[in-house]
Amino acid sequence: MLALVGIVVAVGFVETIGTTWSLIPYLGFLVLTLALGVTDIDAFRIVDRLNLRGTLILAVGLGAAAVLDGSIPDFGRGALGALAYFGGSNLMFLLAGGKGFGYGDVKLSVQLGLFTAYLSWGSLGWAVLITALLGGLVSIVVLSVGLVVKTRARRRASRDENVSIRDVMKTELPYGPAMIVGAWAAIALVGLGAIPIPT
Repeated sequence: MLALVGIVVAVGFVETIGTTWSLIPYLGFLVLTLALGVTDIDAFRIVDRLNLRGTLILAVGLGAAAVLDGSIPDFGRGALGALAYFGGSNLMFLLAGGKGFGYGDVKLSVQLGLFTAYLSWGSLGWAVLITALLGGLVSIVVLSVGLVVKTRARRRASRDENVSIRDVMKTELPYGPAMIVGAWAAIALVGLGAIPIPT
């Protein structure tokens, strides 16, 4: 399943990036974020060793590719996008008091901002929007499932199966995968021309 998802996203990246030097770090970005997403789903954490080192290596690779492709201004915009996404994520983390998502997600935003803003500011904006929509949708689904479980428990009048709305709302969900899929979708949809991307 993961291989199939990776292939589909890779095809979308090729459509967007084309056969340039930048495609190599973009495919590395795909592999790294796929691994980070799986670990977040499995262990509810973004692994710093993988995330921080990988981000640094990919940023250097994208910078070198930008030089070879003659797109140094794009790399500059990507770096500013990384700072913007990181700053916005930090702000949300502080306002939420560390609830809703972990600091690993904040650190993940650096590479997501770099690789989406490298294409355009619009693609970064779409990545953030798609992330918010996906995260919200997953939360609604979990809440709905919790309500169904609670209703069934009431019908059975069993104390063991009684689930409160508060319990459901406290359910922890990894936010990293939503951020990753949001970035993937924004990058791939640019190449398909499916979303309007202002420069």
